[in-house]
Amino acid sequence: MRKMNYLFGAAALGLGVLVGTLGMSLLTNSSSPTSFISKLRGQDKIQTVSGTLSDPVKIPPNTDVVAGGTSENENENGSKIPQTNHGTLTDKESLLAQQIITDYKQNIGIFFGAWKSTDMAAFRAKLAKAYTGDLFEKHARRAEEYLVQGIGLDVTQITFDQIDVESVSENAATLRVDYRYTARDYNLTDRAPVGDEHEQIVQVRVNLVKQNSRWMITGESTIQ
Repeated sequence: MRKMNYLFGAAALGLGVLVGTLGMSLLTNSSSPTSFISKLRGQDKIQTVSGTLSDPVKIPPNTDVVAGGTSENENENGSKIPQTNHGTLTDKESLLAQQIITDYKQNIGIFFGAWKSTDMAAFRAKLAKAYTGDLFEKHARRAEEYLVQGIGLDVTQITFDQIDVESVSENAATLRVDYRYTARDYNLTDRAPVGDEHEQIVQVRVNLVKQNSRWMITGESTIQ
């Protein structure tokens, strides 16, 4: 009887090790169903290209501010000289557009930084600095699915290829944005990135509204 107990104990231990190993494999494998990077590749029509970016913008660790892009004919903020479909903006509109673009880039940095939050309260507090309205809630719901599993996102590089101002007023604006970022999954328990890096290519139309003195993202739609 004691021998049978030893056998059952050994079998249970072996099964536990196997389950634990499989769980860690799923967490660290960027092609597994639980991987956030894997999920990104199947959502939002975001393109993924494995490999290293050429001339990337490096993002300092733990920062909410995103540096400018690498497009040609840029101004000091790393964006094209603001124009709309009706032509070049007035001086007043141009200054306003530059502030919108600067806030937008910082918002993207805040968004990615929030993905290293260890709980939803922290995630929502960070995200509230950049997003508002239904889109804020959409991102929060999406994040909860992964954060409760201990999975976040580690973004190391962002390149803004193009930011065009489609419309601008005192309190609302629409941007057409192309940017790329390099990321991989992030183990929130160990506070360490895991899995392979992938370059995500994002092409979106973005709506922003002014709240107090800051421009917040309120809408995003993928460009076909």
